[in-house]
Amino acid sequence: MNGDILKSKWRIFVWINILWICGTIAVGYMAFESTPPTGSTKLIEVVKIVFLSLGGLGVILPTYISAFNAIEARSTQVLENTFRLIEKWDDPMMFAARKFTRQLKAEKSKLSDESLVAKIENDQDLKQSIILVLNYFDQIRVSEETGRIDAVLFNRSLGPVMEDYHHRFRPYVATLGERHLADWDEVLKLSKKTS
Repeated sequence: MNGDILKSKWRIFVWINILWICGTIAVGYMAFESTPPTGSTKLIEVVKIVFLSLGGLGVILPTYISAFNAIEARSTQVLENTFRLIEKWDDPMMFAARKFTRQLKAEKSKLSDESLVAKIENDQDLKQSIILVLNYFDQIRVSEETGRIDAVLFNRSLGPVMEDYHHRFRPYVATLGERHLADWDEVLKLSKKTS
């Protein structure tokens, strides 16, 4: 919705000016046609009305521009946050953590859920790597819930990866408690968001 409004920013600006000027002309004409107060002339009354109306436009236009600048800044910040989170996926610490989880992916088809959980619990390096990846996806979930990122744009890049990790580590997350599992399932819903 913001994108549609931002695209028509200048069209709306022009229409505000046109309508305001038409209104100013109409009010000026009404002032010209009415009887002026004692001690004044029609010309003075018309000039006062026109200048008051243009003064109002001088307040409306900066407010309008300011509001649109705030909307544009917010939209830009959301895009920046989205790209920052996508870039974080490839930072060295996450890369090392993902390396451990890739080894587990290769073995996943051969492991039962209980064996998977036991393997994770018995290997502290693997466990730390998985916790780092889980925290990363939780940060994405919270960022999406608070409107800090564009989930659709994020999903174009990492949506399938999120789904893969969700299915792979769901048995382990289930051992952490219901709240963690509910949040982890939200990650799956988030990964499927397309609009």
